[in-house]
Amino acid sequence: MAILTFLLNLAGSVMLLLYAVRMVRTGIERSFGARFQRWLTARTSLVGSGATGVILALFMQSSAAVALLASGFAAAGYLAFPAGLAVVLGDLGSALIIQVLSFRLEWLIPLLLTVGGFLFIRAEGRRWRQAGRILMGVAFILISLQLLRETMEPIKDSAFLPAIAEYLARDFVTAFLVGAVLAFVMHSSVAAILMCVALVHIDAIPFAAGLSLVLGANMGSAGIPVYLTRAMSAEGRRIPVANLLLRGAWAVIALVVINVPFDPSHLLIVSPGQSLIYAHIAFNLSLLIVALPLCRPMERPRPGVAAGPPRGDTAASRRDQRARSRRARFAATGHRQPQARTAAHDGPGRAYV
Repeated sequence: MAILTFLLNLAGSVMLLLYAVRMVRTGIERSFGARFQRWLTARTSLVGSGATGVILALFMQSSAAVALLASGFAAAGYLAFPAGLAVVLGDLGSALIIQVLSFRLEWLIPLLLTVGGFLFIRAEGRRWRQAGRILMGVAFILISLQLLRETMEPIKDSAFLPAIAEYLARDFVTAFLVGAVLAFVMHSSVAAILMCVALVHIDAIPFAAGLSLVLGANMGSAGIPVYLTRAMSAEGRRIPVANLLLRGAWAVIALVVINVPFDPSHLLIVSPGQSLIYAHIAFNLSLLIVALPLCRPMERPRPGVAAGPPRGDTAASRRDQRARSRRARFAATGHRQPQARTAAHDGPGRAYV
């Protein structure tokens, strides 16, 4: 019975964390969604595009959502491949938001719930309602992290958890793969890394295991937009595939360098939880610096992945490509795609939006 109670509490806190992260992201997207295209396509330099990606990831709290937006605009011809890849590499923004959310801000929960609930229920304007949604989402994130710490606290001195934690600390490859699968299954690197930070903070798992989990979560999060854009045109898929190659390679290099010639404990500059956040920020910052110069060389077409549209491209195929781009943008912002009348040349039962 104790094991069942623990699993239910753990599942409940994780699901609340996932819901809260999505709640904040959709609130921001619904407030500023019309401006995302201007922000994404206004920059011409790689540095400017990377900075735009950092800001978008900071606001949206999701590298996958930024990648879906960039892929949709690239598929529609609004965004060049180097600029789109630079935008997606700006995942440093979501790493910075993890730092903010990791602070012990439980004293803010009643205030956030009160103000956010009032705005969401009583406010008339759409922006004010979404502001209330964002505040309540932040409160739910703090509540879920508190529940997670309370759930793990009683069992951190049990017999099986230390054994699992020590195994993950010794076998960094397994820990890396577990982190990648965890981020992909949760569809949120922010939620996965916040959970790892909370577990390291209460000493439920050692810092070395947490570091490998976080590196794996960085690679796993890059696989989410690759999966979600699988039905998109080749031009739209190029950006998430290139991001997966760069982020995955850098994560593997960091994993090997940290664990083989060095001791991960050397990165413990402050408390374990805070050191893990610093390591996550340093990983994303170093990736952005190293990968930005590679955005233009990677523009060359790759067989089967980076091939552009054929020369005999018809107006119907270009129309289908724009429709797929719109569907990707709606999927990224969490909106339901509006239905329009079916065009005669699109065939029966097929909606052209």
